[in-house]
Amino acid sequence: MTRTGDAAAKAQLRSRIRADRRARDGSGADFARVLDSCLPDAGAILAYAALAGEPDLDAFLNAARARGRTVYLPVTTPGEPLRFGRLSGPMAALPRVGRWQIREPEAELTAAEVVAGTEQHPAVGVVFVPGLAYSSAGARLGNGGGFYDRTFGPQGQVPAGSAGVPFIGVCYAAEAGLAVRAEEWDLQVSAVATELGVRPVAAGSGAGACE
Repeated sequence: MTRTGDAAAKAQLRSRIRADRRARDGSGADFARVLDSCLPDAGAILAYAALAGEPDLDAFLNAARARGRTVYLPVTTPGEPLRFGRLSGPMAALPRVGRWQIREPEAELTAAEVVAGTEQHPAVGVVFVPGLAYSSAGARLGNGGGFYDRTFGPQGQVPAGSAGVPFIGVCYAAEAGLAVRAEEWDLQVSAVATELGVRPVAAGSGAGACE
């Protein structure tokens, strides 16, 4: 398939998945159970504030924070790698900012700082990555903004394979194992978590995932 044809196929797949997601109830209860099984004994959690239609992790992240876990969320700047901030209150209290109205904390850390930790901020123990779909080998279909690729892709600030922590994709079961072609700059994950459980991938970036 040509580069143009591949881009068209990805655009078509994005449209189909977004349409399917609009028909879902958005419940995150099953995801909370599955993601709990992926938490290491120590380390902060790097996750995301769900957009409309995405698997909703609010209850899971609120509960993790209540148990004393540090939770980091991404902060977007168009055309730039992600920065990250600490969740300091309930997910519902986060402000919606920017053109996409993403719920974001105050930016505090670069990718290198959030992964390795600083004197004031604990290092990440697991990264949960949103995606529209994942292949059986861990290739990710994102929303097209390139934020995660610029940050954690092979050519990004902190390539996932060098981070020493598991990068776990999050999507619905019907979106896992699809034919997603990976470009040389695309982030690939080491496992995929769905509402039904965790699927190891045939090949992926990052450390081992859930037991």
